[in-house]
Parts: sequence; structure tokens; C-alpha cells
Amino acid sequence: MKIEINKIFKRKCIITNQIIEANKLIRFDYDKKNNIITLDIQKNKKGRGAYFLPSEENWQKIVKTRGLNRAFRTKVSNETYKSIEQQLEEHACLKKIQE
Repeated sequence: MKIEINKIFKRKCIITNQIIEANKLIRFDYDKKNNIITLDIQKNKKGRGAYFLPSEENWQKIVKTRGLNRAFRTKVSNETYKSIEQQLEEHACLKKIQE
């Protein structure tokens, strides 16, 4: 008898270090061959990935602490951070946390 189990994939946020369901996180994709970091909204690109909990505060922490540099172990230019921020704003992914 085989039991079906619905797997809920969990990933760790690179800023808050919280382990959260992957569907609540935003994924960054790193293509090492072409040395390109992109935003992966659909979560279907191949390559090394890093996740973060989408909020304006967390994004500012990523930029300030150079979080993508640490996550992908490579140097990420300021232009890359700016282009990713524009993509996040286009997809309305950044939300302010009400405290």
C-alpha cells in the first residue's frame, strides 16, 4: 500500500534565516556559465537559487549587506541590484511590513 504525501517545499530566507514555504518566497537564479543573476518569479529556471521573504525592509538589507554576493559566492554589481529592484517593483513583490 502506497501513501501519497503532499510535499511542501521549504527554503531558507537569505536575510531573515527563517525556514518558510517556498511559495511565499521570491527566488533569485544564478547562471554560473554566463555569470548572470536574475529574478525567477515562476521558480522554474535552472541553476543555483537563493530565496528571500519579499518586503521592502528585507530588500534594503540585501542591498546594504550585499546578500546576493554571499548567497552566490560571487561579485554582484550595483547595476544588477538596481535591475533586480526594478523587476521586483514591476511584479509588485515588495511590500512594506506594518508594525
